[in-house]
Amino acid sequence: MTHENATSGYSWQDVQANIKQIFTWSYYKEGFSGWDKQSYIWLAIGLVVIAATGFPHGLDTMSILSMIGGAIGFTCTLAITANKRINGLLGFISAILISIVAFHSKNYSDIVMQMVYVITLDLNFMFFGNAWQNRKIKAMNTNGWLLAIITFVVAFFLLYMMDTHILISPRPWMDAFSAAIGVTGATLTIGKFHSQYWMWTLQGVMSVSLWGLTALQGDANWVLFATYILYLGNDVIGLFFSPWSRATKSETAA
Repeated sequence: MTHENATSGYSWQDVQANIKQIFTWSYYKEGFSGWDKQSYIWLAIGLVVIAATGFPHGLDTMSILSMIGGAIGFTCTLAITANKRINGLLGFISAILISIVAFHSKNYSDIVMQMVYVITLDLNFMFFGNAWQNRKIKAMNTNGWLLAIITFVVAFFLLYMMDTHILISPRPWMDAFSAAIGVTGATLTIGKFHSQYWMWTLQGVMSVSLWGLTALQGDANWVLFATYILYLGNDVIGLFFSPWSRATKSETAA
C-alpha cells in the first residue's frame, strides 16, 4: 500500500519556516482568504449560533470553554474545506479546549479522537502545511477503502475497551463509535481523499447524538451539540461546493 507523503522532500529548515510563518500576519491573511462564499456565510451563521446557544447557560468555565472550543473547531473545519493549512493551528487549539470539556463529561473516547486530530492533522499541517496544501486531492480508491476499514475496526475495538474496562464512560458505545469514525476521517484527510467528507458527515451525526445525549444527562451544555450540527453544514459544502469537490469532478472528467 503506497501513499503520498506530506513530508516528502521536506527539510528541518522547511519545518522551521512553517512554524515562523504562524507568527506573521501573512499566515492568517492567506488562511482566511480565498474561501468559497458559502463557507464565509456559514462561518458567520455558525458563530452566531454557537454564541446564542452558549450564553443562556451562563459564563461558567465549561460554558466558556465549550463556546471558544466549538467556535475555533468550527472555523477549523471550514479552513480544511477551503484547503487552507491554517486549519492545523485552529484544530490544535480547539482540540485542547474540547478535550477539557469531554473529560468533564466523561466522553473519554472523544478525548482520544481530539488527540489523534492533534497528532495526525494539526501538528502535521502546522509543520508541513505547504506540502499538504499543495498535494493533489484524490478520489477514493481500493487502498483508501482498505485503509478506512482497518482504521475504523481497530480504533473502535480499542476505544470501546477503554470506555468499558479502563475509564468507564456512561456512553461507551456511542462515545467509541463516534470517535472511531473521527479517527478514520482524519486518516482519509491525511491521504487527501475527497471521500473524507462522507466520513465527516457520519461522524457529525454521531457527535450530534453523543453531545445531545450528554446534555440531556446533565453532563454538558448544548454548545457542542449545536457545533456539530454546524459541522454537518460544512460537510455539505465540502462535498459539493469546495476545492475538494471540484478536484474530484475534474479527475472524473479526465
